[in-house]
Parts: sequence; structure tokens; C-alpha cells
Amino acid sequence: MEAKPLKENSIPWWMRIKVHFLLFGIAMSILPLFFLGYLGFTSVRQNLQMDIYEQNFSQVSVLAHEIQDAIATVENSLNFTKPTTARALTGDEETSRQLILETLLQNEPALKELRVYDSNFRSIAHLQRQASVQPDLVASGPEHTFSTEPPLPEPLLPTKSLLPGKPLLSAAPPLAAESSAVISDLYFSPEGQPEIRLTVAIQDSREGKLLGYLQGTLDLTTMISRYYNFQLDEGKYVFLVDRSGTLIGQTDPALPGHQEALRQNPAVQSFMAGEAFSTGSDYKNYAGMHVIGAFAAMDTPNWGVFMEQPAHEANKPIFELALRLVMIAILIMTLVMIISISFGLKVVHPIENLESQVRQIMRTGDLESHIPIESWDEIGRLVKSFNQLLNSLDQKNENLKNEQQLLATVVDGVDAGMVLLNSETKILWWNTKFAQWFGQQLANLPCEQVIAGQGTEGVLLENGRTITVLLQGERRHFRQMYYELSPDNPENASYLLLLDDVTQEVEMEARMIETDKMAAIGLLASGVAHEINNPLAVVAAYSEDLLDRLDEEDAAPSQEEIKLGFKTVLEQIVRCKQITAQLLGFARKRDSGSDLIDIGIASAQTLGLLEHKARQKHLHLHFQGEDSLFALGNENEWQQVVLNLVTNALDASAEEGSIELRSYREGPKIQFIIQDYGEGIPQDHLKKVFDPFFTTKSLGQGTGLGLYVSYGIIAKMHGEMILESTEGQGTKVTISLPFHEAGEQSP
Repeated sequence: MEAKPLKENSIPWWMRIKVHFLLFGIAMSILPLFFLGYLGFTSVRQNLQMDIYEQNFSQVSVLAHEIQDAIATVENSLNFTKPTTARALTGDEETSRQLILETLLQNEPALKELRVYDSNFRSIAHLQRQASVQPDLVASGPEHTFSTEPPLPEPLLPTKSLLPGKPLLSAAPPLAAESSAVISDLYFSPEGQPEIRLTVAIQDSREGKLLGYLQGTLDLTTMISRYYNFQLDEGKYVFLVDRSGTLIGQTDPALPGHQEALRQNPAVQSFMAGEAFSTGSDYKNYAGMHVIGAFAAMDTPNWGVFMEQPAHEANKPIFELALRLVMIAILIMTLVMIISISFGLKVVHPIENLESQVRQIMRTGDLESHIPIESWDEIGRLVKSFNQLLNSLDQKNENLKNEQQLLATVVDGVDAGMVLLNSETKILWWNTKFAQWFGQQLANLPCEQVIAGQGTEGVLLENGRTITVLLQGERRHFRQMYYELSPDNPENASYLLLLDDVTQEVEMEARMIETDKMAAIGLLASGVAHEINNPLAVVAAYSEDLLDRLDEEDAAPSQEEIKLGFKTVLEQIVRCKQITAQLLGFARKRDSGSDLIDIGIASAQTLGLLEHKARQKHLHLHFQGEDSLFALGNENEWQQVVLNLVTNALDASAEEGSIELRSYREGPKIQFIIQDYGEGIPQDHLKKVFDPFFTTKSLGQGTGLGLYVSYGIIAKMHGEMILESTEGQGTKVTISLPFHEAGEQSP
């Protein structure tokens, strides 16, 4: 079949080499860049995050130290005041005391008010920064002096120091001037401002006598606010909490309204659990926003300073770095694409030119043309090799044409019909001989319809089958052979059917069978004649006796004797008729078609013709067969087989011997066995017994066709015949035939 030409755009764009070059160049630029960029970006991102964590922690640590130092400064101011002014603070001169307290308030902006108590915790003086007058704490007892702290009953004294390295004060006697202050717990004023109180003991430095107490109230909002004013990055905010999670101060105005949510903050919970610091972590804040936070704990008071910044604000440098990397990657990818396209076009152009030239050759079919070589690189060598291939194809094409002509001559000249059939046994192709037999217009016709004749139903059932067809009024015989073809042949054919004209062979075989039958009839003639003579002698004797007695008046037969004589004569005539009928039935030329035959009945009828010959040699014929053993074949031909084989057995057997015949079914086969115990066949003759005209009998006793014809008949019945013989012991012939159920139709 002729190959279909390629379409101009039969190759999809994604399969073209230039696209592959482009994709390869992009992939080779993107993949290394991606991995290197990813590794670099990951490393830089980690470093930036560490820098952000370190910066936040450094800022919050500095802020914590500054707030702690501010409280320590107030404590130092209170402690430095008492040694020089102890008696002035606790004395009776109000003007000096007032001057000292005003000086303290002026020097320490964080102090909101000052109170002086004697050693028995009675209020001596009270001065506050604002004009409003605070209620006297003495009236309410010492429990109001320390707010949420428990009262200071005598002789309990301050036990907590703000100044590192100073000794703790434990109990009376009088304290030294370096005694530390007691810090109250955090509390909130009626105005809602966070406050604490610092209380220091007033002692006489010369006598070491306790004179009283100096207490200062610190406004934490005023003190801490000045430390919130240092420069913070975008989005950062700072807040302070105590160990209970209570908010003390903040730069984010939204925080006070989220006190409970603030306590759920992971960093605040870590601080409440006792941790001293956190260098940085990523978590959700009170508003559910991802933030990067750090905190540092203060020693005294035990507060925590926290700094948080939204993650997207903190990661802005990382995002900017990623954007720069993406822009660089896009720029590099664009350059690589331009280079890849240019290089791809340069490489692909000669290939496309080669493709165009090949298409031109395919359209014209001119295998003698050559493609010009434009370069001497690999593509140039490819073009050169392709030109060599064209030369080789041109030569092979010429050889194929010659072989095709030779094959056509052979196929058309062979004396057999050849047909290609599809899977439905319809004709696809036929040779000249087949057209001579069955006509020219045969395409797509069923083979059974074209080859219409006897035995053509299911023509592809088996190889070697002979069919009979009536062609132009003449009966022709064909032997058919078929072969299955591979499914990938160009004609999409499934079978090759060969029909060989075997008309002469079949007719010759029929003549040989008929000749063998006539010879067998000739050999049976004397025996049949003797079989007929016996009943004729009886008929003659009875007829003569009756005629003689009818002529004698005294000895005339009675009516009963006449009836008995005629009855005997009739029986003998019927016997003669049966003998002649058997002989005529065997000798009658019948149709060569096939039908179901009963092996037992047909064999028994044949043995009846051989009984006289067996009696002449005093031989016994023993036939034992099963009923209803049906085989497909010609009954007359089967009887000829039995006659030939039994005749050979009779000739080979000695007098007083026996011949055994058996028929039985064995699976799908019928077994028919003839066994004699005669002289047997010499080993050097066994290979020739089925050859035509081979015989060991004397002249006039045999034609040499019996076994040859019998073997051919059994083969036509799709059976097998095996001959086994031992010289001096006898011969055994086994025939195996396919068994058919009664009523089965022949194929």
C-alpha cells in the first residue's frame, strides 16, 4: 500500500526541536538559578531573622535596664537625703522639712507625693506634686502605707533592696544610713494610673537610732513614658507587665482593652512562668496578628518589658530581598530565552530545510534527486547520509519492482487459485487462475457464495479437504488449503486460501476404487455362484419330485404336500435373491458423497458375502460390535474396505483357523479391529503394503490395490489405519474413525 504523505503542520508545536531548545535553555537557567537563589535566600532570610531577633532583644533589654535604673535612682535620692536631713525630716521645724520634700519632688519628676512618718508610723508631713490633697494615710493605719503589701508591724523592717551589693535589713535595732527601700506591690490610683511606693528608714547617722520613715509615691506613667519615646521601627510597640500579667504601661493605645487576651500571649505566659528573657519568637498577639516578640525581665521590681512587631513589617527586608531576586531571575531568564531562541533557530534551520526537501521528494517520488549540503557539521553529514540512503532506496525500489513483476508472473502462472480473505471470509484479492474459474467481479463477496458446490459449506474448517464444484457444466474437484496471516499486513487480510484442481486425481482414484471393487466382485463370483447353486438344487429337486408325483395317479401328492413343496421352493428363491441383492448392492456404483453410516450393520452385510469363502477354508469369522457406532463416510466404500481387509485375512489364514473382528467406541473415536492368526507379513514388505500394485499373491489372485485403496478411503473419512504384523503369528489392522452422534449433520 502506498504511504500517505506527511502534512505540512503534522508535528504539534510542542514536539518541534526549536521549542525543545527553548524549553531546555529556560530549564537550564531557571533550575540552577532557582536552587542557588533558594539556598541564598534561605541563608539570608535566616540571618535577617536572627538580626531582627537580636535587635528587638537588644532594644527591650536596654529599656528594661533603663526603667530599673530609673527606679533605683529614685531610691538613691531617698537614701541620700536621709543621712544629712534625718533630724530635719523628723524634727519640729516644718519649714526645713517642707524645703527638703519640695527639693526631692523637684529633682525627681517621677515622684508624685512624699510622706514622713515617725518611728511609730504616725504621719508627720505630707507633700504632693498636685494641688489636690490626698487623704492622710496614717488615719487608715499602716496597712494603707504599702497599698497591696501587708502592713509593716513593729519590729518588721524592709527586706528587699533595689541597689545591687547592699546588705538586706532584717530587724530592729536601728538601721544604718545605707539601708535599702521597701517597694510596694503595683496598684492603681483612683484616676487609673499605675503606682508604687518606696519606703526607706530615717536614722540618726551618729547614734544609729531609728527616727522614722520616708515614703515616696512613684507615678509609673510619668516615669516610664519618657523611655517610650526612643525611636521604634515601623509597627513596633512596647508594654510592661508584672508577674501576674497586669499591664503597667504601653505604647499601643489598644492594649488596655485586651487585658485578658494579653495574659494569653505566649511571651507573657513564659514571663509569668518564671522565664527571665526571650531573644525572639513568632506568635499571635492579643489581636490574632502574627508578630515577632521579645522580652526581658527586671530584677527589682519584678516586671517584664515586652517589644512586639507585626511579622509582615519585620519581614519587609526579606520580602524586598525576594522581590530583587525575582527581578534578577526574570532578567536572566529573558536573556536566556533570547539566547535559546537564537541558538535554536540557528540549529533548527538546516533541519527544517532537510524536512522541506524530504517532503518534496515524497511528493514527487523522485528518489534520484539529492539534497544540497549546506555545511559540513553533524547536520551536513546527516544530509550526506540521507543522500546515500536515497541512492540505496532507489536501487531497492528497482529490485522490488522486478521482484513484484516476477512474483506476479509466478502467482498468475501457478496452476492453483489463490485468494486473500478477511476475518469474515470475504474476498479481498485473487489471482488470475481463480478469476478464470469463478469470474472477475469478486471483491467483498463471501467465499462460500463464490465457491458454490458440493461440500463447500464451512470451506475453512480444515486443510486438505476436497470439494466438488460445477463449473460451466463440468464437475471439477478442488483440494483447499488455508493459512492464517499476521494481523499487521497491509491488506488487512486474515487468511490465504489455495485451491488446487485435483479433478484428474479424484477421477483416477475413483477409477482405482472401482477397479478394486470389480476385482473383488470377480473373486467373489465363484463363491456367490456356489451359494446360489445350493438353493437352486433344492428348488430343482422339489420341483422334479412334485412333477413326477403329479404324473402318477396312485402316488399323487396331497394338497398339504404341494403347499410344503412350494413353501420350500419359495424360501430357497428368497435366499438366492438375498445373495444376489448383496452382491448387486456391493457392485452398484453409488454417489461419492458422505453420509452417516452404521459401522456394525455395514460390516455385517459385507461379512455375509464372505461366508462361503470362509466355509471353504473351514475358517470361523467372529464379529463382535457395539450398536449405534456412526461414522461419516460412504457406506459402499466402507464395505469395500472391510471386504479387502477380511479377504486378505482369509487368504493369509490356514484352515481351521479363525478371524476376529471387533468394533467399539473409545472416547470421541470408533475403533475397528481385524485380527487374523495367519502367516503374517515379512518385515521387509511392511513398508510397501500401502503402495499401489504391490502384492505377494499369485497372478490372478490379487491386483495390489486393496490396501492402497482402503488406506485412501479411511483418509477421506478423516480416520487412521495402522497395520501390525509378525511373520508366522498373524496380522492386526486397527482403524480409528471420528465418532458422530446419530442425526448429526455433516460439515
